[in-house]
Amino acid sequence: MNMLRRPSSLLLVAALLTALLTACFASGPQKTLNRLAEALDKNDSAAFLAQLDMKTFAANQIKNLTREDQALSSLDSLGRMLGLGGMDDLLGSVLNMENRLQGQYTRGVSTGEMMAQCREAQSPDCPWVPESLKQAQVIELSDTAAVARVTTPARMTSWLALRKKGDNWLVVGQAILENTAKAYAADVAAPPVSGAPSARPDGGNKDNGSKDKANPGGGADKPAEGGVVNI
Repeated sequence: MNMLRRPSSLLLVAALLTALLTACFASGPQKTLNRLAEALDKNDSAAFLAQLDMKTFAANQIKNLTREDQALSSLDSLGRMLGLGGMDDLLGSVLNMENRLQGQYTRGVSTGEMMAQCREAQSPDCPWVPESLKQAQVIELSDTAAVARVTTPARMTSWLALRKKGDNWLVVGQAILENTAKAYAADVAAPPVSGAPSARPDGGNKDNGSKDKANPGGGADKPAEGGVVNI
């Protein structure tokens, strides 16, 4: 009887040791993803938010909106042409995007709603699933920048951008495209989205004939500073 129980006990100990070793040898970025997963499992919104650089994350989220939504991109160009500023100025004067993000995540994590939605979401903008974060493919770009490829149970893949702040790695953005996430992680200008207006040196203020008339607002402008995310 004891002989029958012993193999099971050994297997359990081996499994625990494997889990401990995996946790110990996980890279810095992966440790952050593991903490996010644990926070989601425990409905701990404070622990979840502690893994995000919310100010930078919000700024990059508004960049996603102006890059991926043609109407918002046009509004961004129009605002600059009229001297009103871009989307960051137009929206920032109405809502505190960082506070809105915190409110959404606090509610979504503490109630479990965000995790449940992301499990079934059919769009690649909802990576907040514990097992998906734990199994993410991490690519370290440098000593201070990394990206993570996250695939949810619904087979939706997106990318998280991480940056080292002091001794900790924090999530600074999310993106549908790998190159965009890499730009967010490295804090450089993201490459233009296919089909989006391209930047021009004159910012759209100089008349260059019929070409400018077809694109009166100029092209892509400087990144915005605030943002909002859909969970």
